[in-house]
Amino acid sequence: MASGLVLFSYVFLHFLNHSLGNISFEAMEWGGVLHEWIWRNPVGTVALYGAFAIHFSLAFWALYIRRHLRMGWIEGLRLALGLLIPALIVQHAVGQRLSYTYFDIHRVYRHVLFNIWVQNPEIAGVRQFAVFGIAWLHGCIGLHLWLRVKTHYRKVAPVLLAFAVLLPTMALLGVMHGAQQVAEKIRLDPAFLLALRQIGRGGDPVVAGTLTAVVHWFWIGFASALVLVLIARGVRALLERRHGGVRVIYPDGRSVRIPKGLSVLDASRRAGIPHASLCGGRARCSTCRVRVLLGLERLPPQAPVEARVLARLGADRAVRLACQLKPVADVSVWPLLPPQTTMADQSLLNLSDSGTERFVAILFVDIRRSTELVENRLPFDVVFILNRFFEAVGSAITAAGGTPNQFIGDGVMAIFGAETGAEEACAQALEAARLIDWHVGEMNHALANELPEPLEVGIGIHGGEVIIGTLGYREHATTTAIGEVVHIASRLQDLTKEYDCQLVVSDLVGTTAGVSLEVFPMREVQVRGLRAPLTIRVVDNGAAIGGDKFRTLPVEAGHGSNRSDPVSATLVQSS
Repeated sequence: MASGLVLFSYVFLHFLNHSLGNISFEAMEWGGVLHEWIWRNPVGTVALYGAFAIHFSLAFWALYIRRHLRMGWIEGLRLALGLLIPALIVQHAVGQRLSYTYFDIHRVYRHVLFNIWVQNPEIAGVRQFAVFGIAWLHGCIGLHLWLRVKTHYRKVAPVLLAFAVLLPTMALLGVMHGAQQVAEKIRLDPAFLLALRQIGRGGDPVVAGTLTAVVHWFWIGFASALVLVLIARGVRALLERRHGGVRVIYPDGRSVRIPKGLSVLDASRRAGIPHASLCGGRARCSTCRVRVLLGLERLPPQAPVEARVLARLGADRAVRLACQLKPVADVSVWPLLPPQTTMADQSLLNLSDSGTERFVAILFVDIRRSTELVENRLPFDVVFILNRFFEAVGSAITAAGGTPNQFIGDGVMAIFGAETGAEEACAQALEAARLIDWHVGEMNHALANELPEPLEVGIGIHGGEVIIGTLGYREHATTTAIGEVVHIASRLQDLTKEYDCQLVVSDLVGTTAGVSLEVFPMREVQVRGLRAPLTIRVVDNGAAIGGDKFRTLPVEAGHGSNRSDPVSATLVQSS
């Protein structure tokens, strides 16, 4: 990675210097002085040549160690561009760097612009910019594959994309403008052209022949190395077949036989089985992780890089990274994340498959008398009203800091505290109850002509320790909370019908949130699964909950409001 960053920095500074041509070619030469100071001093020269040699060698090594060439389009494009760069850039590198290092031919920008962009723009000019464009694209793809597993990359990705497009565009415009200035100066001053052609020993046939020979020998060496790598891959494949293989068994019963030494991720790719792997199999993201169902005792030990990633997840010994697990005997595995997993999902599901225990507040909300809502209505009308209801409730939950987790029939389950402490989780759940009351009121006002009578809701809230984990089958898996706290919160929501109120909340939630609920009637109820009665508070209206922890609600729904989009306006005011 370090060698790639050095080479990317070289191309970046090259484009930055080209961009100065939008001012003048003299500005390009001024920038070129700084560029040479960085890359032509002993440290810069060693760093640049060393990075090129290391990156070049690693490219062949990566090609060799890949057990197959089946890959995603973006990885394939990066590999193809990487193999093109050395073959295309060698002429420019020899003409600029080696001619300076060995023959003391010092070309500044005016000479390059004249030789490439004035004398031969159709071939030399297009070739030069193509090679730097390919190098830039290759580097941008590499950075994307590296950064996309980082937490905050999605937020800055649009800015980086705009910059990645803008810089080479400005560089091309700068080169063209600089070349126009050089051509104009030649037209006005013939002596300027004569000076351009007297550059060291650039016209010496011995020098030109030597540089051309270097280019030709490099191409021969590059092609030979590529052929040797492909031959080595073939020889290895033959040897692996002789040594037998192992079977990787998947949940749907499919079995893939692979040679020993291949990873489980390689097996999935060989068989065309979709398998999440955001980092491309480099043990950076953990999205390829699997649970080993059979053959655990015969697995090779974890490598340090795999152990480090799994330790961050708190995974047990049966969870392994598919990209690092190279079975030596038959093994049965269960991929834990859907194949289409994105980094947004990964940050949300950054848990072991067995789940993580934590304190959360659970909120259930349900429409009262929902049967009357669907009677004598067209299905499309019912769907429309339910979607507006889910929009109102979902926006209230997210505005309070929670996550709408499940939409079941005409009800919603929400989780608070996935990334916060217990006090904040409970306070957020109470805030959500207040906002749900307001949002539903606004929805009733907006749909007054569609509803025979306003929608009423029942809300139940309870808090405690739950297991948050990924449940479901393959790409249909989702993350949710399980435990008695969830069942109790659902039961409290049911009690709102019995008490004819809007909200039933356990006393535990108010105490944990530091919010006094003593003004509301207290009840003790026996909940299945609990030995002792549960103390609850019966709240006629969620908006009645008050305290310093809560924001001031907007004006009462439907009174003095001129907003055309009440839900959106509430979000703005509540955020």
